[in-house]
Amino acid sequence: MAPLTAHPNLLLLLLASIPLSLHSCIWIDAAPIVVPDLSLCQPAIGTSPGFPGEEQVLDCCLPPTNQDNIKEFSFKDYPIRQKKIRRAAHKASAKYIEKYNRAYQLMRALPSDDPRSFAVQANIHCAFCNGAYKQRDTNITLQVHFSWLFLPWHRWYIYFHERILGSLLGDPSFALLYWNWDNQVDGGNSLPPLFAVNGSALYDRNRDANANLGLNASAAPLVRLRIGSAATLSPSEVIQENLNVMYQSMVTASTADMFMGGAYSAGTDFSNVSADNAPLGGTLELNAHGGIHYWTGDPRATLRGDMGVFTTAARDPIFYAHHTNVDRLWEVWKSIPGGRRTNPIDKDFLDAEFLFFDENSNLVKVKVRDALDYEKLGIEYKKAHKGDNQWLNFEPLPVSQGSQVEYARMQGAKEMVPFDKQSLDSPKYELGLNFTALVQRPQSEKGDDEEEVLCIQGLEVTQDTFVHLQVFLNLPQANASTPIVSAEYLGSTNLVPMPAHSKHLTTNVILEIGDNIKRIGLQKDEWVVITILVQTDDPMSASSITIRGMSIQYH
Repeated sequence: MAPLTAHPNLLLLLLASIPLSLHSCIWIDAAPIVVPDLSLCQPAIGTSPGFPGEEQVLDCCLPPTNQDNIKEFSFKDYPIRQKKIRRAAHKASAKYIEKYNRAYQLMRALPSDDPRSFAVQANIHCAFCNGAYKQRDTNITLQVHFSWLFLPWHRWYIYFHERILGSLLGDPSFALLYWNWDNQVDGGNSLPPLFAVNGSALYDRNRDANANLGLNASAAPLVRLRIGSAATLSPSEVIQENLNVMYQSMVTASTADMFMGGAYSAGTDFSNVSADNAPLGGTLELNAHGGIHYWTGDPRATLRGDMGVFTTAARDPIFYAHHTNVDRLWEVWKSIPGGRRTNPIDKDFLDAEFLFFDENSNLVKVKVRDALDYEKLGIEYKKAHKGDNQWLNFEPLPVSQGSQVEYARMQGAKEMVPFDKQSLDSPKYELGLNFTALVQRPQSEKGDDEEEVLCIQGLEVTQDTFVHLQVFLNLPQANASTPIVSAEYLGSTNLVPMPAHSKHLTTNVILEIGDNIKRIGLQKDEWVVITILVQTDDPMSASSITIRGMSIQYH
């Protein structure tokens, strides 16, 4: 897939209303996101655990701050006194667990208006994910999910969170642990036991009871979630499916826009974009990341708070260990051979700005470009070769016999037409619980340096319930019980509820399909069968989930 910077700017600042290529899932830059005006904060709309069925007004606004005193981040002001070595949480020693618990005790003991307090730390995530702030000089909600900002924003978030904890302990070497949920070998894929001790500072009662069993819990399914009629799987089946989820999310997603997400620039409005220029969520965010949020959240609470919804997710200490592993996997992804595994070099990415509080309660303005080399931030990850190698070397095998195109045609599958911006009457296709279509492959031969990509264009959903989509190739008979361990499985999309001022999301989804086509033996086929399965906590809402088209492209 061509780098984002391969597209000329075309003076989009002056021509913001003109779309890019009609059939593209990528679009050009405008201007980087800058820090919002903190004086213009509005309450976030969310649903609190303990108030089922009721929307609550949550004050996620940051403590009153003089914006004239915002500090610009520089490495000289944050020297590396001692490297912070992040280790797998399920292997932590008793001594380190004691230190970890003490750090969170101290953070929880701070007054709730202290910028370093656990309450304010949790509100930072709520504020920038749920509509508390607008993009500067606009009425457009600021959102740090579903785009290339997801990984760097969360890296900065846990960086300052970690510094605060270390400062409270008086220990500059203090490092966050990572929840090694992708590890299917030695217990990493259940909730680390130090977080499951009732009464400790690391415990959260608003979790799934099974998750709070720690190592005695069942393995966390990364996308096969307990939704609707989804099958109950044995531990060995969960492990095999998790390995394929990681393989499809990390190995076949070999370009930045697939793995990290697409461009998100000033003026982009998730609730008011067209299908050809909708932002893209990355495979890591939309697959395992969202699945872990759902699995950990409390099914007794509306929208599975705490972890199950953006408004409350960071109230659970496991949130930070979860995102430390997400951050680790960003580095692992870049080290995998093959593809163009480099960060975007577009200025809209590099110069995007965020705000965080440091260990001295200073409000600090940071840029994406300063977070891209994690070693410059003084961070090191203890390697997890055993767990990583298992999914890196996974070999998904096909289960279908030959092309299923004619069978799909006999079942009434439609030939999918790529969404055309000029055709204003282009239909929206309701996905329902099961949607099967035929998608034509391009006539030109795929080059050696190109990726064959399926683009699901203009996915529209109202995010007031958890939404889970599974996508299959050459398997029109797929249903909620179909295993996702085979080469026919292309990937999933997990959309965590976002009950904010702007619940409506329009996005594109791109999935690498060439590896799967080769494994199944469909290289010479002109048409392929794509099936999308939908599961939600509210099955009635599935009828309102639509797409505008599907296409296969060489990038």
